[in-house]
Amino acid sequence: MTPPQPRKAESGASRQAIRRARELQGEALRLVKRKGKVAGKAATAAVEERIAELAATLPSRGKPRADALRVDEATIALDAALEKHFGRFRKGMLREYVEAIAWAIVLALIIRSFIFEAFSIPSGSMLPTLQIGDRLFVNKISYGLYAPFSSHRLIHWGEPERGNIIVFEFDSPGDKHDGDDYIKRVVAVAGDRVRLDDNILYVNGQPVQTRPTAPEEWIATGGVPVGRCPVYDSDQDDPIDPSGTCACVQQEETVGDHRYITQHMASDGGHFAVGGCMNMPDWPLHDGRGRYFGDAASNPAWPDVVIPEGHVFVMGDNRDRSEDGRYWGLVPYDHIKGVAFVIWFARDTSRILNWLI
Repeated sequence: MTPPQPRKAESGASRQAIRRARELQGEALRLVKRKGKVAGKAATAAVEERIAELAATLPSRGKPRADALRVDEATIALDAALEKHFGRFRKGMLREYVEAIAWAIVLALIIRSFIFEAFSIPSGSMLPTLQIGDRLFVNKISYGLYAPFSSHRLIHWGEPERGNIIVFEFDSPGDKHDGDDYIKRVVAVAGDRVRLDDNILYVNGQPVQTRPTAPEEWIATGGVPVGRCPVYDSDQDDPIDPSGTCACVQQEETVGDHRYITQHMASDGGHFAVGGCMNMPDWPLHDGRGRYFGDAASNPAWPDVVIPEGHVFVMGDNRDRSEDGRYWGLVPYDHIKGVAFVIWFARDTSRILNWLI
């Protein structure tokens, strides 16, 4: 007697077939939702019926296995129904890719023009806060809505604050850097009286609160920690190979809610630091010597400088190695592109996602 043969096992649908079926199901649901009224009730009902039939063949919590033949038949039936009733609304694969790329580009342009923009640090003027090669994001809507690809504000809803790190368009016709993006810290705003005296910033007659600070390895000299800071040539900034090092000191400055570190060459009592590195004199200068508002005879607010309406005064945190407002003047509000708020890339990975506000 021949023993009973086992029943032939159901052929399970492949993952690829199930994935294809689910993609078609998603397309059908989107078309019904978006174009159902245009296609009409009868067409919509016919497609919805095929959607339900396909859904019944697919794996679920109570039915972990799907029959390959039933899945294929239901997929073909739904595809035919879509082509018949919604064919004019369906998109080819190439068109979908093109549209997706186009929308991504449009979205990126909108974000860059109106919301955020990436910026790379090209020089050492903001050491130690920002290192050469740091990449950060700039918030372009902190102070208002800007015209696309411009620093001109269409709508104003805020003004710069002392302590903000701003990116702005440098405006100096004839200068090789005219039109370049600069990054500096706002140290005085419209109406402020400001001066720099022996590495202490005075705003409206009051010294900005400071305290000495330094990395742990620095050695205290005369009660003040002194270290060696890298110095970069202004035309050949290289984060890996500085042109040399200088004795320097650091101090923490507190302006409102902002706390930041400034760096200064360690002075030997004159206008030059230990080792021959430049130590900038106080500002504004009595005799001018090419510095902005430097001549006491032409500055009615001497020994301060008064910041006019619609402008800010900026300096680099690397105070003795920064060409800033002391040289070329004030920054108009309409040249400000935005506020730097986070470092998103740095060679020193511990500084990634450092917030600047």
